[in-house]
Amino acid sequence: MKSRRLSAPPVLAVAAACFLLLLTAAAQPNRLVAHRIARGVWFLPGDASKGYCNNIVIEMRDYLIVVDANYPGRARELVAQIHQLSPKPVLFVFDTHAHRDHAYGNIVWTQAGATTFAYQGVADEMDRYEPRRWLDTAAQRQDVRSLHLADAPRPQLLFRQSPFILRDSTREVRFYFFGWAHTRGDGFVWLPRERILCTGDAAVNGPRNKLWDANLANWPLVLEQAIALQPRFVLPGHGDAGGLEILTGQKTFLSDLYAAVQEQVRAGTPLARIHLTLPARDSNWIPRDLTGDTDAAYAEITRHQPAGALPHEWK
Repeated sequence: MKSRRLSAPPVLAVAAACFLLLLTAAAQPNRLVAHRIARGVWFLPGDASKGYCNNIVIEMRDYLIVVDANYPGRARELVAQIHQLSPKPVLFVFDTHAHRDHAYGNIVWTQAGATTFAYQGVADEMDRYEPRRWLDTAAQRQDVRSLHLADAPRPQLLFRQSPFILRDSTREVRFYFFGWAHTRGDGFVWLPRERILCTGDAAVNGPRNKLWDANLANWPLVLEQAIALQPRFVLPGHGDAGGLEILTGQKTFLSDLYAAVQEQVRAGTPLARIHLTLPARDSNWIPRDLTGDTDAAYAEITRHQPAGALPHEWK
């Protein structure tokens, strides 16, 4: 399926503070658990045991925007349950990037009447890695296999100019691309009035980073642009919602990792002998086993190319 391109001129933002409210939901079957971040904005935690990412629902005057298509299983749940938040239809679903837990549910949403869209780099990334990743995932997951497709459905609409803006009388929503970070197509969703930033996996809250599609040297520079927005609320693709500390912590972890590996490379230490100890300030982002992160950083530094530009297997 070919995607069409979107374009829209940038507009000025008006910043204002708003407070955090919680929508409590009992843990019972068919009950949608959502945290109300502001009026008409909900953060939906993903079930990590099922591989799901977080979702965000944004209410416009006449319709809803969903951030990330998720896996097909979660997409089906949300299609059935989202009316618990608002009776308005889901008109748009935004893929923050091309990874399976954020985009493989695309077709579920389009069959329900929504339009999927993304930054151009998301489709480019899919064209680069699919259908291999789709087929590998279908072999592992019933929700993907049940779609009986030979390739990953692409977002239907694409934009190149950043930001792309949706607005009506109730709010403005900006969709930004700041550069190659976690993937070549990372999209951010910014609500300027409420100062809410949705980051996808360009900033996560916890040891949930995957680095092999990344540009590790550029990633902190992308996060600097997100930090410059000075968001009050940061809604990550994985982990709990929070504030600016998610962006600054993610940036610091990546910078510390890169610097530590670079120091070992300059000392002539072979990869097999590199055992990193990162500062305590990085503890929220440090996985139990740093080997994969170290390997990606070492490859990027020694081969003088972004890790994502090198041959690699995605796991």
